[in-house]
Amino acid sequence: MILLGVGLILTGLTLGGLRIFHDRQADDAYAQTQQSLRDELRQPAAPPQKAREEKPDPRAGDAFAVLRVPRFGGDFAPVIVEGVSQAALAKGPGHFPGTALPGEPGNFAVAGHRTGWGQPFNKLPELRKGDTIDIEWKRTTYTYRVTHSKTVEPSDVGVLLPVPGKPGARADKARITLITCTDRGWDGTYVHRFVVWGELDRP
Repeated sequence: MILLGVGLILTGLTLGGLRIFHDRQADDAYAQTQQSLRDELRQPAAPPQKAREEKPDPRAGDAFAVLRVPRFGGDFAPVIVEGVSQAALAKGPGHFPGTALPGEPGNFAVAGHRTGWGQPFNKLPELRKGDTIDIEWKRTTYTYRVTHSKTVEPSDVGVLLPVPGKPGARADKARITLITCTDRGWDGTYVHRFVVWGELDRP
């Protein structure tokens, strides 16, 4: 059921949002929302006596973590939200529910817009093998190192498996998957997905 839903979402990235080209109003709203999400993440940590009380898992649309990619420059630091609905992705890159959390064995998968809504993944194809991807989550920075990238069909949900492309395989290490759209069709919509994979380098 999770993979079926993901498949519909991957296809819906074109149908639901990316027919609209770069839109200044959407970008302005994105910037304001991102600032609010940063403020949400900057809330003071729990007092010592509550240190063992973990913050509950985020709900759809909630601020989740911060993404940094050194290749994209020091100003690149979008807040990742929970979920990949149209509403969630209008706020920022979205974590696929049901995939791993940062640093955990499995596949921490994130989708983001290539154009419009701040176009956070506009430069995703510039990533190269060996580049680092940092995820700041719950006062820890998880650094992944890019292993490879590939252009796939929207229906290829195997990219989100614990071991991408290997149905039934058990998670053997912590991975990250970043997904965006690529290749415009005759009507201006994106017809493929560009995917970057990486593996946890530290901690």
